[in-house]
Amino acid sequence: MIHLKGTEANLTTANNISLASAVRIYNPTDTDSVITVAAVGGTSNHAGSVTLPGNGTIIIAKQPTDTVVSGTGTMKAVSVAYHY
Repeated sequence: MIHLKGTEANLTTANNISLASAVRIYNPTDTDSVITVAAVGGTSNHAGSVTLPGNGTIIIAKQPTDTVVSGTGTMKAVSVAYHY
């Protein structure tokens, strides 16, 4: 179960998704795409990349100022709440 904290938007450029700490990303295409989390203004223990399969979904933890970008520019992203 996830708690939505915003409205899903197209992930066409590097974006911090409203300073989210967790982001749900959906790949609506049939093609695998690399998702990259990048630190902005310093370092982040969440920076890195992962392949998101076609029609796949992932929830990524990140620092609020970290940006997220997809290799294809066709992803959908929304801020979500989580706990661990």
